[in-house]
Amino acid sequence: MTSNQSHQTLIAGSISIDKIINKYGTHENVLGGSAAYALLSTHKKRCQLVGVVGSDFPDQYLNLFDLHSITLDDLIVANGKTFTWGGEYTPDFSSRETLYVNPGIAESCLPVLSNDSKQCEYLLLGNTSPNVQLAILDQIESKPFIVLDTFKLYIDIALEDLKKTMQRSDLLCINYNEALYLSKLSNPSLDDIAKCILDMGVKSLIIKRGEEGASFFDNQNNFSIAAYYVNQVMDTTGAGDSFAGGLISSLMNGADIQEAMVEGSVMASFCIENIAHRGLISFSEEEYTLRKKWLQSSLTT
Repeated sequence: MTSNQSHQTLIAGSISIDKIINKYGTHENVLGGSAAYALLSTHKKRCQLVGVVGSDFPDQYLNLFDLHSITLDDLIVANGKTFTWGGEYTPDFSSRETLYVNPGIAESCLPVLSNDSKQCEYLLLGNTSPNVQLAILDQIESKPFIVLDTFKLYIDIALEDLKKTMQRSDLLCINYNEALYLSKLSNPSLDDIAKCILDMGVKSLIIKRGEEGASFFDNQNNFSIAAYYVNQVMDTTGAGDSFAGGLISSLMNGADIQEAMVEGSVMASFCIENIAHRGLISFSEEEYTLRKKWLQSSLTT
């Protein structure tokens, strides 16, 4: 394996320390961020983490990253505070209120890629500021397959930069509410939303619809996949990021987009069964296989 192959897939995005309040209690100082959830949804030592944390970032989470990322060469530990976020969920997890957002060092310290990472074949740009996503894209020297995610805040405050990242990406992976908001359409169908966003310049699109599953669109095809029903939802914070991590992990292993969405949905189902990242590191291979087979049977075209 060459060094370039060892850095075949980059997982970039936010890394945070979160406070989560839901019907199961208050959970403080838990690991969060789009890159963290996505990385932990991939096979160990197969992807490279890209991100920035502060000098206060807990050693236990650095050690966890070290177990999963090929190296930590692209993780900057800078003097200052790590990005923090707090949120409180309604009892049915249908919505949440953001209690605080403190960007810390993440606002002023942009990721810097190692030489090997500049030659990646796959790149996940997890939910973070479009200016950070563009800074990463500008360092890439290869022509990777790029998966992009975003958030309502950036549609509001950085739409032009977001559109630039979309036009440089191969697949936008976005939840339904943000897709609707981005489209600015009134009472549209799912097909209407998809066409509007594809017309903005992204090559293909996945709209995540929570418990209703997810739908893929490009200019020729569309299909949907169900969500896996779990007995007890404990925390939905990183579900979409876990989906994206499972998706790109599957793509880098040669799967087609349908198979990749199945694997993304499996990882999302594990994520929501525990608090923060814990469900992603505690499942069995037997349960993974069972869920994967069920979801494969749910594909509709």
